[in-house]
Order: sequence, then structure tokens, then C-alpha cells
Amino acid sequence: MGGLTTPAYSPLPVAIRSGPVGSISGRRPSVGSSTPSMMIKELWRRELRLDLLRADYHTPQKFTQTEWQDPRQPPALWYVVYRWLSAGLFVAVAVCSVLDAGREGQDLGVRYVKWPIYLTNWGLACCCLQAALGAGLATANFVQERRQRRAERDAAPSGQGGLGSPGAVLQAPSLPLLHRLYWVLNTISITVAIGITCTYWVAVYDPSEHVLDALNILVHAANSALMLVDVLMSAHPLRLLHAFWPLLFVFVYLSFSLVYFLAGGTDRMDRTCVYPVLDWERPTRTTVVCVLGLSFVVAVHTAVWALQLARRRVARSLREAKAAANKGEKKDPGVQLDAMA
Repeated sequence: MGGLTTPAYSPLPVAIRSGPVGSISGRRPSVGSSTPSMMIKELWRRELRLDLLRADYHTPQKFTQTEWQDPRQPPALWYVVYRWLSAGLFVAVAVCSVLDAGREGQDLGVRYVKWPIYLTNWGLACCCLQAALGAGLATANFVQERRQRRAERDAAPSGQGGLGSPGAVLQAPSLPLLHRLYWVLNTISITVAIGITCTYWVAVYDPSEHVLDALNILVHAANSALMLVDVLMSAHPLRLLHAFWPLLFVFVYLSFSLVYFLAGGTDRMDRTCVYPVLDWERPTRTTVVCVLGLSFVVAVHTAVWALQLARRRVARSLREAKAAANKGEKKDPGVQLDAMA
């Protein structure tokens, strides 16, 4: 996987101040006397910085690790296995969706040609891409870190320090291009998958028309379930301001649906609207639906953002408790905001 080679990472922890992304400081915010409301205000102040619109992060290895491991260690083997299982499941669901597995009564050519006109399938394709890329990045980093640590152990007798030596210079690396692409696709996939599941079962599903079979559940429920598991397993952050990525994704699809309608396109049943709620023959109602749909995307993204904050805080608390038990260290309240940064 030569194209997925990741840069060498320092195993030493780096404290990042609340300034521009990538800046390094030994300072830690003092919150010993902070009230919950002050902490929330500080969290919002940090999260709504305009520099966070960029797809950049000071710790690239977070995109190949799980939250539930020592962040100073290479990606856990079980997490690498999980990433490949997730990618395999998404690809299997996508193949079944393209083939309409288990269903009859329609020409296969129609299924293939009109598969890309549905938002559900756009989201599924995005899920497949991010899962495959995430698995590749985690595997490449896993192999690279193992080789690097082995080389450092072999060089230790000669007195040469490695990345973890006291004299090493700490720098915040820029996020590599493939990591940025994975971050964008992963953020889109999480929000869009959950939005598709909610919208389909509330506003689209019709028992008289849609078959409630295994394929329907896989495509319209398993997608969001797998992405929710991914939110709980992964270690990389999800930025609140990155809501514009899934917003742009959905906006592009809505624009496509309008162009498709104007060009005389039809759905698999030869109807002029791909979705009943997205009927451009009724432009006023459909425009309102689009606005509400985009607002719902923001709401879903915000909920997922809050979930990953909770994940990071729980993981940090568990690491603190373990350190306190092993070393008799007192928990430092100054890391509370770091867990939410």
C-alpha cells in the first residue's frame, strides 16, 4: 500500500494551546475554579474558531488509532482488524444494493443505470470509500510504527536516541492529504448516513410500495449503525464547523435531482420524482423540504459532534483513573477541556 504510507509520528504527547491549529505550547488551560457554564463557553469559543474550518489537525496518528488505546502506541491490532471488517461490510452492502439482491421483477439494466440517482446510494458509496481509506491508513501506520520501533530498539545500544529521546524536537505535523480526504469522507458519511436512515423511515418508507426485507434494512439502517460504531471506536475529532461538508454533499445531490428532473429523468418505476418528498413538479413545497432537510443535516451533525465529545471525555477519564491506580497520581482537572478540544 505504497500510496498510504504515513509519516513517522513522535510517541511523546504534545500539548496544543487554543491558538491556531498546529501551534504547540506546554501550557494547559486552568479550569480548577471553572464552573460548568464557563467550561461550556470555553468549549464553544474553541470549537467556533474560523481556523478550524480547515481539514488540518496537529496529531495525524489520531486518524489511525482507536480512542480506547494508549495514544502513545501504534494502532491496536484489533482496531486494524475492525477497520477491515467495517470496510468489508460496507462493500458487501453496496454490492447487494447494486444487484438488488434477493429481489425480482425488474430488468437488471434498469437497476444498474438508475442506482446512482438515489441519495441513499450516494451516501453508501461515500461510506465505502471512507471505510476502505480508513482501513488502508490504519494498516500502513500499524506496519510503519512496528518497523520504526524495531529499528529504534536495534539502534538503542549504540546510544542514538529515537523519536522518543529527551533531545527530540517536538513539531506539530501537517495532516497528510490522504488523512484529510479520509476525514472529509468520514464526516460526510456519519452525518448523511444517520440523516438518510431517519428521513427514509419517517418520510419515504411506504409499506404498500417498499419491501421490508434484509436488503432494505441493510441499506437504510445498517449504514447508520455502522457509522455510529465508527464514531465510538475512532480517535480522531469531529469538528462542529465541518458541518459544511455534509451540507455541501446534500446540496450537490439536491441540485442533481433538480437537473435530473429538468432533463426528463425518472425513477425505477418511471415516475418523474426520485423521492415523493422531492417532487420538483411542486417547486414551492420541494424548496421548503430542501431547506428543512439542510437544517436537519446541521442538527444531526451537531448531535454526532456531541457524541464524540462524550466519547473523548469518557476515554480520557478512564486513562486518568488507570494512571492514578498504577502510579498513585492525582487526577488533573486541567485536562477536562483538553478532552473536549
